[in-house]
Amino acid sequence: MRVLICTWIVCVSVAWTGVALAAPKGGARANPSAAAPATPKRVTPAGDAHEKYKLAAKLDDSGEPEKALAVIEEGLAIAPKDLALLGFKGRVLLKLRDYTGTLAAYEAYLDAGVQGANRRAAQKIVNDFDAVRSTFLEVTLASGAAPIYLDSKTQGAFCTAAPSCNKAILPGGYKVIVERAGFERWTGNVTVERGKTAKLAITLVEKPSLLTVRVAQPGARITVDDAAIDAPARVAAGTHRIVVSLAGHADARLEATAHEGQPVALDVALTPLVAVRVEPAGAQLLLDGKPVAIADGNLAIPPGSHALVARAKGFVDRRIEIPAERTPDYQLSIELARVKVVVVPPPDSRFTGRRKISLAVGGVGLAALAGGVVLGLQSGHLDHDAYALCPSPSTPCSDAAKANDDNLRGRSRALEANIAYGIAGGAAIAAAVLWLTGAPESRVAVTPQLGAVAGLDVAMRF
Repeated sequence: MRVLICTWIVCVSVAWTGVALAAPKGGARANPSAAAPATPKRVTPAGDAHEKYKLAAKLDDSGEPEKALAVIEEGLAIAPKDLALLGFKGRVLLKLRDYTGTLAAYEAYLDAGVQGANRRAAQKIVNDFDAVRSTFLEVTLASGAAPIYLDSKTQGAFCTAAPSCNKAILPGGYKVIVERAGFERWTGNVTVERGKTAKLAITLVEKPSLLTVRVAQPGARITVDDAAIDAPARVAAGTHRIVVSLAGHADARLEATAHEGQPVALDVALTPLVAVRVEPAGAQLLLDGKPVAIADGNLAIPPGSHALVARAKGFVDRRIEIPAERTPDYQLSIELARVKVVVVPPPDSRFTGRRKISLAVGGVGLAALAGGVVLGLQSGHLDHDAYALCPSPSTPCSDAAKANDDNLRGRSRALEANIAYGIAGGAAIAAAVLWLTGAPESRVAVTPQLGAVAGLDVAMRF
């Protein structure tokens, strides 16, 4: 197909060259009298079209057919039937692989009245290109937009698939070339049958990328997807797992994504490991306020100064300041101070012996108080009865003997009541003292503990 198109281009070149040589040229007529005044130069439409033709030819020779086509259109706007421009337009469109435009240009060339060998050549091209009315090539690209070339890149792009293109074409076999930055070059063949649409689906493959891993600490081992690398390596497009390891340092695990052949560079600074021993073993560790865990007896501590806090239930928290400058053998040994809890068996009752005696004494006091009240009431009644029998001591009374007896008995009851009141008061005071002094011991006792493990002893009663 490439040879056939080249043949058509040669034929077209011969045809439009003959027309171009015969094309009229505009210019000024000679002035027969040197003494006559100069007349303005008259530019004819044919002259303008010829100038456009010359400019378009220069652009085409310079490898700029698109610009040449634009100038040709300007010339045809001035002189629509200019044979040189019409023939030139067909040739440029054929070079640009615009087969539908080529057919239309040569049909216009014939309608403009071209004669002789040029007409026969143009008619043959129209006949051969009639197939482009119903013959197409459709290219679909799964990897984004890219130009599609047929047979050779030097002939220009056939179309741009973004992500597909469908364009008229001449029947025949073609070599298809697709190139896009960051992807491998794709080539393949396609056969286009007359009156049909040939469909071609293409998937471009991304180019591998150069992966470089720069580690601050020398001697580190680098693996990419579990495969060791010693120097910058090329990796396929996609996401890759990277592990950087070095003795005495925590492994660095990263991900890197390669895309369209772009280089990937990673800078890694490994975190030093510090040997740590903690008692108790299950203590929680906080590095600068964030939880950390010991792995294989080591703790990853980044360079610089830090604060490490260890805490455990039943132990006193401990804070350790980690210096920025640490020797290679720097390590930590942490022992938390225990809070010792001693459980004391509870007493039989909250009522101690003294408090029981207090209750007994209190009972006696209440009984004495009750007796005192009763005796006091009896004394009052006897005194009242004696006064009723003998109202006045100076007046003789027949019941004087009985009145005196009631008086003596009343005084005796009064004395007994006073004694009972005294016993009740003393019993109340004794009961209160015994109750207060008979209270049980404090439920909680805290004592410091010194020795191999420092801390506090807490004794508790329940």
